[in-house]
Amino acid sequence: MQKTTSSISNNISFTRGVPALEALPTTLFSECLQAVLAGPDGKTVLQYGHNGGYVPLKQLLAEQYHVDVDQVLIGNGSLHLQDMLTAQLVQTGDVVFTEQPSYDRAIKTFRRRGAKVIGIPLALDGVDITALEEALARYTPRFMYIVPDFQNPAGVTTSREKRQALAQLAEKHGFYLVEDVPYRTLRYSGKTLPLLRELNPERTITVSSYSKLISPGIRVGYLIGPRDIVKPLIALAEDTTLAPVLPTQAAVLEFHKRGYFERNLESLKQLYAPRLQAMISAIKTYLPGIDFAEPEGGFFVSITLPQESNYQHLLQRAKEQGLLLTDGNGFFADHLNAQANQAHTGDRFVRLPFCALTPQEIEAGMQRLAELVRA
Repeated sequence: MQKTTSSISNNISFTRGVPALEALPTTLFSECLQAVLAGPDGKTVLQYGHNGGYVPLKQLLAEQYHVDVDQVLIGNGSLHLQDMLTAQLVQTGDVVFTEQPSYDRAIKTFRRRGAKVIGIPLALDGVDITALEEALARYTPRFMYIVPDFQNPAGVTTSREKRQALAQLAEKHGFYLVEDVPYRTLRYSGKTLPLLRELNPERTITVSSYSKLISPGIRVGYLIGPRDIVKPLIALAEDTTLAPVLPTQAAVLEFHKRGYFERNLESLKQLYAPRLQAMISAIKTYLPGIDFAEPEGGFFVSITLPQESNYQHLLQRAKEQGLLLTDGNGFFADHLNAQANQAHTGDRFVRLPFCALTPQEIEAGMQRLAELVRA
């Protein structure tokens, strides 16, 4: 079969969800970092410190989330905070629920801390509440991990009704909701839905970061939660990292104070929105008939290939054609029903990050993928 994309020689990467290089605000962030070091806190941020992070930034986050400062912890990215939270809450053999599919690194983190991680099937409007209730009849999880806005990897946004149901079930069964919201403000169309913490603040732990909104390299993430969760986490953070990375945390605050954050956010939306539409259009053009969530923001669209498609050894065959894919099995936790006929779901699942690719690369990549699965 002749490959219509053979004229495109460069690799196209549908692997990690990274910001576009042209989206990284090097000049603006450099100004902020220099201002911090030249200012009255310059020596303070270069010294050891803790208090759960740079206090002025904690104060800003507390105002944004309508909580007290002692409910905020700033750490080295959201995954670092999730790892410490799991270490605090989970003992070996405890159960953690995730959406199915879910963020692969979160699943790995929970398992590394000894949790049995069970996936609750995900529909196009959020987790299957009936399946969740079935799972809750069998297990009481320490927490359920959810990415409610533009989910990684599926792109799904949890509906208002399902958010309310999750808040009620957490209260009824006594488990925490860990909502991971790094993409929430990257909404390119539609209306914002309430945070889970707005529906049940005592049972919700919110984690997020500036990795997608400013830069992943600055390693600034944060956690908002009940005091009885955050206080021991601050102590654990000090024992784990000795001191936070205060220079970048202070520079993030300066980025806000100068008005750069909102300005940069609008630039990101203008850059990424056409790329999202290019991905949706390419899927419909080259793989018509596949049902998938059409997100209104975020970094990801994902598809599940039909059973009759040629998905055997897909990663290796794709690599040979200059298309780099992530193993879909990593996004799947243990199945709630071991007898369910879901053995090959991960094999057929393809996550499609779009933000770091041009519309032309997105179309070429989807054309290559379509050729491979039809071969």
